[in-house]
Amino acid sequence: MLDSAFGWLGQIVEWIGRFIPRWEIVNTTYGAIKYKYGKTPIFCGPGIHWYWPAVSQWDTFPIARQTTSLPTQTIMTADDKVVAISGLIVYSVEDLMKLLPTTYQPDQAIGEISLTAVHGVCCRLTWAALTDEQRRGTLETKLRRAAQNMLDDYGVRVIKVQLTDLAPT
Repeated sequence: MLDSAFGWLGQIVEWIGRFIPRWEIVNTTYGAIKYKYGKTPIFCGPGIHWYWPAVSQWDTFPIARQTTSLPTQTIMTADDKVVAISGLIVYSVEDLMKLLPTTYQPDQAIGEISLTAVHGVCCRLTWAALTDEQRRGTLETKLRRAAQNMLDDYGVRVIKVQLTDLAPT
């Protein structure tokens, strides 16, 4: 019985606290978007930012260099060989205002878009061309450009895309 009384009191204190301005500290490796009234996004870079909890919401995301593993996918090459490919993407976020307000799960979206880019490049090559370009190092450039073209609209700068596994099945 005492717990429910203190729980009710805690809810009242929390409700009153929404009308007191608060501050948020954004680290140098992060960026933040403050949504005023749930709809107007405002970018907040590193530093201290004040907000009113009653009318504002915060969404933070790392903008520094990040690496995401791309899971194994099977691809049919241009000469009808089935191969298993996995890789990784190294990227940073240059424009958080393009990424967060338009994407539900940014990490997952970046990974899936990158997988699509890898598939698009590799399925156009024959097995011989794929392995040859992998050895020469030109495949990495093609993969990075394809991923960059697809991620430009989201404010993501692709630093590197490379295959970690490439094998016939």
